Amino acid sequence: MKNRIKYLALFIIMFIFSACSGLFKFKPYFTTFVYNHRIYGIIENGKINRMGISREKVNKMNHIISNKYGIKFSSKNRIYANEDSRTYYNIKFYNDLKFILNGKEYIIPKEKIVRKERDQGDIWIEYSYPAPVDITKTNDDSYILEIGEIEILDKNGKVIKAKEKIPPLLFKKTYYRVLIKSYGGSEDIYYDGWAEDYPKDPSTLKKIY
Repeated sequence: MKNRIKYLALFIIMFIFSACSGLFKFKPYFTTFVYNHRIYGIIENGKINRMGISREKVNKMNHIISNKYGIKFSSKNRIYANEDSRTYYNIKFYNDLKFILNGKEYIIPKEKIVRKERDQGDIWIEYSYPAPVDITKTNDDSYILEIGEIEILDKNGKVIKAKEKIPPLLFKKTYYRVLIKSYGGSEDIYYDGWAEDYPKDPSTLKKIY
């Protein structure tokens, strides 16, 4: 009798699970992510310098700035200093930051730059600054960030990269549109580029890869 009850309970559980699986079947859907930390170029003599990089390469300038100046940028207005893939260093800021949007200049005092350590196997040291405008939530597509002079140090205060002035950086908003195909994160990419080039009708986009 006990075995019959056990099998009956198991049958009911399997039935409910099967029914729920059908009821909550995953449906693929499109979503678009918006980013504000991709560098379009540096400003020299009032002009944009793309260093010969084609417009289609939206991530290339970030890599060049990282290799040349030892700093990386991430979303939510975060800056990292690293000289290799596993060692993260401190940044010493000598100037207030300047955030320029539509010709209007905002000053971000260097005292408001927040240092934080993140333990992700290695210690990541990040610096976040309070941007006066979040272009991911506006119709603006670009802004200029002037960091001024910085110095990169290790945890003991040893100079890793000498004091250097970073040129004004032009950031442009980018879109990343994907078709999410499963709960496991399987996706097809339909757009990964500058927001100003994004089509008014996203249904015209074709799968990139």
